[in-house]
Amino acid sequence: MNNVMMKSTTLALLVLFLFACGDGDNVPSKYLSKEKMTSILEDMSIADAYSNEQQLSLTYSPNYDSVRQEKVKIYYKQILDVHKVTVKEFMESYKYYESHPSRLKEVMQMVQTDIAAKKQRLGNPIEENAPLRFRVKSLFPYADSVLLLPKADTIRPFVKRQP
Repeated sequence: MNNVMMKSTTLALLVLFLFACGDGDNVPSKYLSKEKMTSILEDMSIADAYSNEQQLSLTYSPNYDSVRQEKVKIYYKQILDVHKVTVKEFMESYKYYESHPSRLKEVMQMVQTDIAAKKQRLGNPIEENAPLRFRVKSLFPYADSVLLLPKADTIRPFVKRQP
């Protein structure tokens, strides 16, 4: 009796160890891979930043936040279409990554690294070779919406010019 119990316990532990040591770093095939998820989340982060930037350049309205949320939903759907992923596939994969925090952390670190690399490639917009609108924007945040006239027009705006 003792021998049968010992064998069954050993067998149960062996099966438990086999399942516990399964695909440690691999994501099951029914979910999006880490690379695909990274690419999608990176694009979504950029879209979110873009919508926040748009908020700064537009005048304030009482329902702007709900309008912004609707625009972000449209951006997200477009991003998923570009990556040829359905909303259902994305949500299932995202839930999987949420239930595996170490994998989600790894994906988010990859997103941060990729965005930092893109930002580094863009360079500093205040540099002297940057277009005027970037240099002016550092001093005047709403410079994009202001009409800049040539220098000759701003010196004497109402004086009749001599030919």
